[in-house]
Amino acid sequence: MLETGNLYRDNVSRLIGWGHWLVFFNILLALLVSSRYLMIAGWPDTPLGIGYMLVSWVGHFAFLAFFTYLLTLFPLTFLFARIRAVQFIGAAIATGALTLLLVDTQVFSLFKFHLNPTVWRLLLEQAQAEEASGWGWLFVWVPVLFLFELWLAGWLWRWSQRRRRSLTLPLALPLLVSFFLTHSVHIWADALVYTPITDQKANFPLSYPMTAKSFLIKQGWLDEDQYRQLSQQVAEQPGRRLNYPLRPLSVQAPDKAPNILLVVADGLRADQLDAITMPNLNRFASRHLRFDNHLSAGNRPHTSLFSLFYSLPAHYHRDAEQEGMAPVLLDELQRQDYRFGLFASGGLDKPLYQDAIFSTLRNQPFEAAAGGATGDRQAVADFGVWLEQQDEQRPWFSFVYLDALNELDLPADTEGPFQPSLKQLNPVRAYQNEQRDALFNRYRNAVFYTDRLLGQLLARVKQATGDNTLVIVTSGHGMEFNDNDNNTWGFGTAYSPYQLRVPLIIDWPGQRQPALFNHPTSQLDLVPTLMRQVLGVQSPLRSFSTGQSLFKADASRWRLASDEEEYVIYQQDDITLFNRRGDFQLLRAQDYQPKPDAARSCHCYCWS
Repeated sequence: MLETGNLYRDNVSRLIGWGHWLVFFNILLALLVSSRYLMIAGWPDTPLGIGYMLVSWVGHFAFLAFFTYLLTLFPLTFLFARIRAVQFIGAAIATGALTLLLVDTQVFSLFKFHLNPTVWRLLLEQAQAEEASGWGWLFVWVPVLFLFELWLAGWLWRWSQRRRRSLTLPLALPLLVSFFLTHSVHIWADALVYTPITDQKANFPLSYPMTAKSFLIKQGWLDEDQYRQLSQQVAEQPGRRLNYPLRPLSVQAPDKAPNILLVVADGLRADQLDAITMPNLNRFASRHLRFDNHLSAGNRPHTSLFSLFYSLPAHYHRDAEQEGMAPVLLDELQRQDYRFGLFASGGLDKPLYQDAIFSTLRNQPFEAAAGGATGDRQAVADFGVWLEQQDEQRPWFSFVYLDALNELDLPADTEGPFQPSLKQLNPVRAYQNEQRDALFNRYRNAVFYTDRLLGQLLARVKQATGDNTLVIVTSGHGMEFNDNDNNTWGFGTAYSPYQLRVPLIIDWPGQRQPALFNHPTSQLDLVPTLMRQVLGVQSPLRSFSTGQSLFKADASRWRLASDEEEYVIYQQDDITLFNRRGDFQLLRAQDYQPKPDAARSCHCYCWS
C-alpha cells in the first residue's frame, strides 16, 4: 500500500527532486554516448554551422532525456513513492535508453539513418544468429551500465538529502537556452537555405527541428521566389563528407595475383539464366560458382554500380563524386600494380565513373560512346582487342558494362526466337498490360542477344588466359514487366524481387569446384570477398564495407538496397521499405504486396 498524508507527499517531493538530478547526470551520459554522432556526421565548414551543431547536440539530448523522464519515471514516482523501487526502475529505464542510443550510433555509422522498430528487430535477430563479433559488447555494456546507474541513483539520493543550496536554475538554464536556440536558429537557416545548418537536421535520432517558411511567407517576411531560387541553387550540393575507409587497410598481398574480369550485363534479371534464353551463360554457370539467391543493392544503374564497387549504400554516391573518392577496391588494385581496361556501353563520361569509381586512374578514356546493342557489341570487341595486348608480367583488372537490356535494344538485323515480339518502343508512351507478352518477348530476345555476346567474350578470355583469370558475371539490377499486377514496369520503379534479384556467376580459378549456392547474398558482398580472398586485405570488413563474404552461409541474414530517397531490407520472406519521411511498409517478397497482418505504415526515426 502507498503511504498517505504528509509522509506520502514528503516522499514524492524528495523523489521528484532526486529524479531531476538523475536526469541531469544521465543527460551528461547521453551527451558522452551521442558525441559519436558528431564524429560520424562530420563537422560543418563554417563556424556558425559548428556552433549550431554543438548547441543542437546539447539541447536535443537534454530534451530527449527530460522528456523520457516525464513519460516514464515521473508518473511512476506517484504510484510507488518507494525509494528502492523507484531507484531500480530509474536505473533500468536509463540503461535501456542509453543502450538504445549506443546501438543507434552503430547503425548511423554504417548506413547514415537511425533506428526504427523494424530495424531494431532485425538487428537483434542478426545478433542472435551471428557470432559475438560486433555484438559481444552488449553483454558487457548492459550489466555494467545497470550497476553504475544503481550506484548513481543511490549516491544521488544521499547527496540530494544533504544539499541545501538549489542548483536547478544555473544548471537547467543553459540546457533550455540550447533547446530553444536549436529550433529558432533552424527556422532562420531553413528560410535562407543555409545548408551548413539545414544539412544537420537528421544527425540525431528523433530530431525534428522547426521550420516556418509558410508562416514567414504569409507575413511577408520571406520572399517566396527568392526562396525557390536559393533552394534550386543548393539542391545538388550535399554538404556531407565521406569517411571511407574508416581506417588504413592492413594488407598481405598474395605472391601471384589473378587477373580479374567484372562483366555487368545491366538489366538482366535472375530468372532469365536458363538453358533456353541464355544457353552460353547457363553452361558457364554450371561449370563454375552460381549464386541463385543474390540481390542487387540498387534498382537503377548508378545506384547499383556504386554499391557494387564501394560495398556501401547508394546514399553515399554523391559524396564520393563530390570528393573524387575512388573505391578501396580500385585503390588496392593500383597499389598491387594491376593494369586496367575499362569498356562501357554508353561510354565512361558519366559522373559516377569520372568523379568517383575511376577517378584516381590515369590515362583512362572518359569519353562518350554508343549505347544499346551497338554499344554492347563495340564494348565486347574493344575488350577483345585490349586482351590480346596483355602479357603475363602484370595482372589486369577489366570492367565490361553492357546496357542494351536497359533499353530493350536489339540490332536492326536481329529478330530473336521469342515471338510475338514488340517491334518498336515508344519511350514517351506508358506501357500497357495488353502488350506485356510482346514486350517481355522483346526483352527475352535482347537477353538472348546479350548471351551471344557473353559467350564470345568468355571464350576469348578462356583462350587468351587459360585458368589465370577470375571472371565475375552479374547485373546491376533486374527488370519488371507488371509481374505482380501492380502496374510496375522497367527498373527504378520498385524494390521488388524482379528489379533486385540478379544473377552472379564466378569462375574462381584453381581454388573452387563448381557449386550452386542458395544462401542469401548481396552485391555488397563482392568487394569484401575480393579484398579478403584475392587481394589479401586483413582489416575488418566493417572498416571499408557493409557486406560480408559471399561464402558465408546465413539463412537469416538481412540484405539492404537503397537509393538517395529510400532504403529496403530483405529478410527471408519479408521486405521492409523505408522512405525519407520516416514511414515504412512491410511487404511480402512473393508478390510485393503489403502483409495483411502488419501495419501498412508506421512513423519511425528520421533519415539523413
